Amino acid sequence: MLSLKDSILAAILASILVISKEILAFLPNIELVSFLLIIYTLTLGLKISAFSALLFAFLQMLLYGIGLWTPMYFIVWPLLAGMTQLLRKYLTTEFRLALFSGAFGLVFGFLFSLPYFIVDSQAGIAYFLKGIPFDLIHGIGNYLVMLVLYQPVIRIFKNLTDRYRHQ
Repeated sequence: MLSLKDSILAAILASILVISKEILAFLPNIELVSFLLIIYTLTLGLKISAFSALLFAFLQMLLYGIGLWTPMYFIVWPLLAGMTQLLRKYLTTEFRLALFSGAFGLVFGFLFSLPYFIVDSQAGIAYFLKGIPFDLIHGIGNYLVMLVLYQPVIRIFKNLTDRYRHQ
């Protein structure tokens, strides 16, 4: 259970996820959500980052309605936070973090094809194959975003989280 203070922080962080996604919506599969969730998890821990991910999924549902993608948002984004927490002792360099973030971008489309496989295996295969170019863009984008933004953003977040914890 999160404290009121942590719940408010998670809501603010989820809002940042939504804003960052909307600002870059004109670019196909280039996003900061993966990057930010990884940063949130590394600096604030799993509870706050996973709750932020769930709130983000809920806000996306409010903005875009309900579709086959909806349950996957509630699974995939908290899964990223959980995987980051699980692998954090190995994610010790920018390069490893970039590989991890890039790999997440590559498998994102496969994970989203799972509901289509449940409905119809041929539809799942078609959805997955059709999405491969977008998954490649997503993976490369995630990799590059992590390499470019990690150092400046992690410094800022560590400074802010130190202040947050000492208030």
